[in-house]
Amino acid sequence: MTLDSRGIANPTNQARGQTQTMTRQNISRGSKVKIGGKAAMEPCECCGIAPDPQGKPFSITFEQPDVVFDIAPELLQTWGGDPFLAIKDVGFFLRVLLPVTLTDGFAVEFGTWLEIDSEDFRQAWQTWNFPEYAEYSVEGYLANTIAPWDQFRHSLVKAVVRDQAGVPVVTAGGNEDVATILDTTWPHAKVLTPYAELLRPETPPADQPA
Repeated sequence: MTLDSRGIANPTNQARGQTQTMTRQNISRGSKVKIGGKAAMEPCECCGIAPDPQGKPFSITFEQPDVVFDIAPELLQTWGGDPFLAIKDVGFFLRVLLPVTLTDGFAVEFGTWLEIDSEDFRQAWQTWNFPEYAEYSVEGYLANTIAPWDQFRHSLVKAVVRDQAGVPVVTAGGNEDVATILDTTWPHAKVLTPYAELLRPETPPADQPA
C-alpha cells in the first residue's frame, strides 16, 4: 500500500476488500507530529488541553462510518478502505473534512465520512489522481455522530475540493444546522472535551523524564 500526498492510501494501489482496524470508540488523533523545536503551550485550565504550538488545527478522525458498528461482523462485506469505502447492501462512503473554528487559539478538523451515491463515488475514484479532481464536488449525508452536535448525523451537506492535495471539505449546502457549525466560533472546551483523552499530552512512563 502506498500513501499519496494527502497521507491516505492511494486507491490505485490499495488492496481490495480491506478496511482499517476498527477501534471501540471509532475515533483517533489524525497524527501526533513532533513539535519541531517550539515549546509546548500551557494546557487550558478548564479542559486540560493545550493548543497546537504551531497554530495547526487538531485532527480527529472517525475511522469508519457509524453504520459499520451496527452490522454483525459476519455480515459485514466491504470494498476499499480509506478514503473510499463501499458497504454491501448499505452504500458508498467518501472521506471528508469538517473544519470547526474555536476560541482561544484552538481549531479542529473532523475527518468524517459522507454517504454518497454510486456515480459520485465512481467520479471521485476516477479523478482522484488527476487534475479533474480539483473541480470535484459532491452532496451526501454525514455518516458519523459528531459530539457535541450528536443530532447532526445524516444531515445532507455539500463537500468541495479546496486543495487538490486534500480530501473534500464540508460546506453547508443549504443545511442550516451544519451552516451554524461552520460559521460559528465555538467555545473550545465545549467541542474538545468529548475528545480530551485523545488530545491531552501523553504522560511519559515513570522511568522516563517528563
